[in-house]
Amino acid sequence: MNVYTTVYDFEHFSETAQIDSSVILNRIFLDFDGHNDDLDKAYRDVKIIMNWVMENDIMHTLFFSGRGFHLFLDGEETQDIRDIQAYFKVVKNILKEKVGDDNTLDDRVGQTTRLRRVPNTVNMSSSDKNGNSLFCIPLLYDDLSLSLEDIILLASKSRSIPFRKVGNSRVKFPEQPPIEAVEGEVSVPFYEGKLPMLPCLHNAVMTENPSHLARAYLVSWYRDLLTLRTNLTSLEEKNKVLDMVVEEIKSIAENNDEVWLDWDEGQTRKHARFTVHGNYKTPSCDKLISEGYCIGKCWRFPNVNN
Repeated sequence: MNVYTTVYDFEHFSETAQIDSSVILNRIFLDFDGHNDDLDKAYRDVKIIMNWVMENDIMHTLFFSGRGFHLFLDGEETQDIRDIQAYFKVVKNILKEKVGDDNTLDDRVGQTTRLRRVPNTVNMSSSDKNGNSLFCIPLLYDDLSLSLEDIILLASKSRSIPFRKVGNSRVKFPEQPPIEAVEGEVSVPFYEGKLPMLPCLHNAVMTENPSHLARAYLVSWYRDLLTLRTNLTSLEEKNKVLDMVVEEIKSIAENNDEVWLDWDEGQTRKHARFTVHGNYKTPSCDKLISEGYCIGKCWRFPNVNN
């Protein structure tokens, strides 16, 4: 089976899950995505960035996921996920200078609830030329001199090599100014669904394991769009909107690889019903900023109290 763990560590846990507010932001997770038959490009891109990492003696760990490459860069702890997002742009620009926009580095970064595959477990979504599932395995820099075919052969079984971090320098994430002082706006992300999504909510829910609160905020956002922020009064109206919200979320979960892995239509309807029937509105920008959801100014920001 597929086995996942969190990208980040957490200081505190409840009986069943981590407490998101206690996340320890001391690394950046770079995912070179080879899911769309681009594994050769993903291998090209990770080698480019790894050469830069080694030149700068950055502390890191590297993995072949079975369908791409996972690279962790260790850094000094920061309190703002936006600092990590800013460093991601530095890495992204290195790739753009080498290969342009045709690169495989996944733009989903800065999601504190994101999951990654546990090393030396099977990736059920991957396969070699014979149809056998591959393992997520640790790699060393020297392994990158191998051909991609040799990497895939290594991943045909688990690879029990001692875990160690390589490099001596921790990344210092650039401190970002308050949202109010940021010039320009973040772009609205492209999404194939019927309803648009705020950049902050897109960042929070387009991941393997969105938090419960992020899911609730998404439901309230869809509710607001479908009702023009008016309160629903009749049971018929509420159920109609609920059906549309659930269908929209269903399209997210079923049409995007490795997003919303615990998708269950019955559970989603149960929790969405509470939000829709209760006429809960999308939180203000002030609240989203204070809770760490905001990734930058967007068109909604001037209306912080709306």
